[in-house]
Amino acid sequence: MLITTADAGTGRPRHTHVECRRSGSGYLAYAPDADSPWYEDLLVSPQATLDIDGVPHAAHAVPLEGGERGFSLHLLELDAARGRAIAGQLLVHHGELREALAAARAELDGAPVAGRSGLRRELLGHCVTFCNGLRMHHLREDGAFTAIEKAHPGLAPALSRLREEHETVSRALLDLDALLQGDGEVESAALREEFERIADGLEAHFAYEEANLLPTLRGEGAAAPLSQLGNEP
Repeated sequence: MLITTADAGTGRPRHTHVECRRSGSGYLAYAPDADSPWYEDLLVSPQATLDIDGVPHAAHAVPLEGGERGFSLHLLELDAARGRAIAGQLLVHHGELREALAAARAELDGAPVAGRSGLRRELLGHCVTFCNGLRMHHLREDGAFTAIEKAHPGLAPALSRLREEHETVSRALLDLDALLQGDGEVESAALREEFERIADGLEAHFAYEEANLLPTLRGEGAAAPLSQLGNEP
């Protein structure tokens, strides 16, 4: 089975084919040795995304007892309490990502001349940190969306749009990374334009997600109609 974990050192998504077997409503995953990278990842952060027949599922990893190297992987199932917890986590993650965007914007604002040598290095550092965090956030969301849609079928149109926006954001971040990694001279204005395009799209994405998912996850009733919300990034 394909398992996605967060690299314990970098936070970058790690995709690994792992030996698993069904156990009740979840799975057991075994590591061939104690220093298997994915095994180390889950010891640090027990959240995983499992690809089951092409569908992502969020899972929580619990170490096996008795000295066995592996984990019991419990698939996310949504109830009222878990829905409220996910709503809270969503706001926390969005807050962290907004702070990372603000840090990158502050670096960009501190570059009064085009081609300043430190600009690209500093922005690239912020971008790598931000992109790794955002990629893991979206991969885990895609897994959680499977459970949310099962519990709340009426959210299917919003979840479908959010999945598509994850792909759009991923492509935009690749464009920014290519700009920062390039060998040629880069004007501050060009960097600023690309950065603001991504930042505006992400803010619209976060706002749409919060408006559509939070009321239902908190048990507050239906979300706003799609037509009343912002455009895609």
